[in-house]
Amino acid sequence: MKLIFAMLCACLFAANAFAQTESIPRFESYPAPVYKGRVAPVRINTSLARTFRTRLHEGSKEGVNFAGHYTVVEWGCGAGCLDVAVVDAKTGAVYFPKELSGFGVWYWGTDDYDALQFKPDSRLIVLSGSPVSESSKAEPQYGLFYYEWTGNGLKLIKVVEKKRDEAR
Repeated sequence: MKLIFAMLCACLFAANAFAQTESIPRFESYPAPVYKGRVAPVRINTSLARTFRTRLHEGSKEGVNFAGHYTVVEWGCGAGCLDVAVVDAKTGAVYFPKELSGFGVWYWGTDDYDALQFKPDSRLIVLSGSPVSESSKAEPQYGLFYYEWTGNGLKLIKVVEKKRDEAR
């Protein structure tokens, strides 16, 4: 009987550990083939893009770094604040995801202390901090936010909430 109980406990422990690791989105679960062609000129066709034209031009020169054919361009907007645009390397279109516009930067569980984690061959982007949203204005939500790039915006996949005092 003790052996059966021990085996059952071991199975439950293994299943729980597997469920916890599988519940966190992984970059390889959101593949994107990487574009190898010439980078298109940035299209500066909105007032917001005109405001950040120099940073967008400079950042897009770095080439594809996200979701197959996009470039994530970042710049500071104050202490603990980051603004982000996403530039399509194929078309030059510029996107300003609202979640990444002036978000509060905090660090949880990131070894390299990047407020955003992303890869050229994945549509997954991870934000460490507090994204901007209507609901966050009253009471901000902090943690790790996992988003999938849809081609013109972000789709929230998962939130791992954290307290600000848990930050490194």
